[in-house]
Amino acid sequence: MINYSARRLNKLLETMSPSARYLEIGVETGQTFFDVAASFKTAVDPKFLFDLDNAQHSDSSKFFQITSDMFFCMIDTSLKYDLVFLDGLHSWEQTYRDFCNSLLVTHDKSVIVLDDIFPSDVFSCNRDQVEALLMRQCLTSDPSIAWHGDTYKVIPLIRAFHPLLSFCTIISDGNPQAIVWRSKRECESISSVHSDIGSLNMPSLDYLWFLKNQHLYNPMSEIEALDLVIQTLKQ
Repeated sequence: MINYSARRLNKLLETMSPSARYLEIGVETGQTFFDVAASFKTAVDPKFLFDLDNAQHSDSSKFFQITSDMFFCMIDTSLKYDLVFLDGLHSWEQTYRDFCNSLLVTHDKSVIVLDDIFPSDVFSCNRDQVEALLMRQCLTSDPSIAWHGDTYKVIPLIRAFHPLLSFCTIISDGNPQAIVWRSKRECESISSVHSDIGSLNMPSLDYLWFLKNQHLYNPMSEIEALDLVIQTLKQ
């Protein structure tokens, strides 16, 4: 059964060119990558957890077993991707770097999807996965393996420094994910923007901050989010 990430990505691809190009950062087992129905696919991961030799037999898919930083350093920026899925390191620094680099290899109608952008509890936003799971189980007896790291801090950065980008966050039917596309957001007051920038002391953006500011993520259901993005792309 196809996973929620591939389901959402394929829904977006249905509205794109049949020759759409897809880039995935953080592929690991390939669970999402191999289910995405794009004509041309690029996979990037420091260590693939599948048979790479067998996978490379496909002419429609390219595999780069290197860090995302190395990949973006070597890529031809004239090659533009239509859809990018970021699911790499669960830290805001690396995710934001991957996001900014992705902007350089996409075009006006491209879409970028960020995974693990909405922590489920105070434990899931721990940057250390093992510690996050152990603390949850020891303190609450909850065996859940939910882990998001602090990638949620990327949205405040997008709000503050990328006014020509729009975004929304899917919070239903699977793990929350943010969708970003090129469309100027409604004008915000100067004081609001300055407040955003002034509050970007990243260590202070803890889980309590997140709980108070969930509305800033433009949360909506999967259906609402995908419909919004698709309708915007058709304009």
